[in-house]
Amino acid sequence: MTEVSDQVGGGVPAEGLAGEIESHSIDIIPDSERGGKVSAQFTLWFATNANVFNFVLGGFAILFGLNVLWALIAMFLGTFLGLAFTSLHAVQGPRLGVPQMIQSRGQFGFYGAIFVFLASIVLDVGYLAAQQVVQAQSLNDLTGSVSIPVWIIIVTIPAVLLAVFGYAWIHRIQPALTVLFGASLLAAVILTAISGDSLAKGMGGAHLSSFPIFIAAVGLFFMNMLSWAVYVSDYSRYLPRSVSAPRTFWSVFSGNALGACLYGGLGIYITAVSPSANSVVSIGSIAGKWILPILALSLLGSDALNAYTGMLALESVRSTWQKVVASRTARVIGLLVIFIIATILAETGYKTFLTSFENFIDVLLFFFVPWSVINLVDFYIVKKGRYDVKSFFTPSGLYGGWRWVALIPYVIALGAQVPFIDQTLYVGPMVKVLGGADISWLVGFVVAGAGYLVAIRITGGQIQVAAPETQGAVSS
Repeated sequence: MTEVSDQVGGGVPAEGLAGEIESHSIDIIPDSERGGKVSAQFTLWFATNANVFNFVLGGFAILFGLNVLWALIAMFLGTFLGLAFTSLHAVQGPRLGVPQMIQSRGQFGFYGAIFVFLASIVLDVGYLAAQQVVQAQSLNDLTGSVSIPVWIIIVTIPAVLLAVFGYAWIHRIQPALTVLFGASLLAAVILTAISGDSLAKGMGGAHLSSFPIFIAAVGLFFMNMLSWAVYVSDYSRYLPRSVSAPRTFWSVFSGNALGACLYGGLGIYITAVSPSANSVVSIGSIAGKWILPILALSLLGSDALNAYTGMLALESVRSTWQKVVASRTARVIGLLVIFIIATILAETGYKTFLTSFENFIDVLLFFFVPWSVINLVDFYIVKKGRYDVKSFFTPSGLYGGWRWVALIPYVIALGAQVPFIDQTLYVGPMVKVLGGADISWLVGFVVAGAGYLVAIRITGGQIQVAAPETQGAVSS
């Protein structure tokens, strides 16, 4: 197979450009099949985040009880913190050439990483279901004669097709969507500004109404961006191994940040001037219902990304017990399984979307912050990007079946978070001491990172491998 032209964005497998279904799944992408420009990561992630889902999340901050000023501060703080993690993970794709979850075996071991695979499937399915609900709500407000459950089915069909054709087509469609969503955002802002609805009436002053609510909002935006960290490398692994790490970082960071903050800020603005439990209804009444189908379409790429990575996580789980050979049939079956589960959840839970999603985000913070910290500390500080990638695919490899040097600090970090959790079914004792603030994810960050470094120092478990030029070590 010939190397893809640099004119193709993001590093795209040649079979996808020919209109065929992508054949690679969790296997190593060989250097001969890599190509593309780092700048395509910007358009991919801008289009993925310039969507109605981030608009709804912005509205959540207002509905939680924050005013516009503090909602914006929470959005920027949480988004930028989350993207600092996610963009660092993105560099791992071209360096290692495997999906994000597979290279977690370098920290946790061949069998030890399975809990991350399973948690990733939950994340993918949960986000996909939530997005299906938001899309269906947008179209239901446009055409109320078609029910939300029916719209959920309708919006799922094009997402299935895009995900089935895979990586190449996801990259190809996003630049066009970037233009469409950018133009629609500008039009929505202009129409809102001239509609007579004044932002001043919804500002709510400059005071902070509640610090615990502010922390909850920061956590919401933080996890929204960190959720991409679990599979951001899936979309950079086709890039050449030699691409600049800083350029990769900033392309991913800026694309995500611009799309998420523009649409999240619009959600804050619209919900402030026209409060509604359904932010989509608000923008439809202010900017005009013409924008509703565009908002529904805006999640097409993100739907495909969640299903695509969910399939990779399923394949990762399967590879723990049997050898996985790259197969188009296996890819399609895995994608359909993810879509079916997500659609069932969307159909049964769309009436309680707000409460359910807030709790879902809290659970994700609990599990994924410690994983992300250990993964990044291992890659950048301990191993400096030097891995024996082939060992990711066998329990008899360099990283073994279980790497307790990472598993024990991870479990300790989970335990350390428990007293600080503020959940529907459980409220930790430290929450009251802190005035109701849930800082469990911050505790997990510190304990996991420090604990892993201490464990490495005690055990001497660095596991250094070959020279940087042969293993894709971090470089500029």
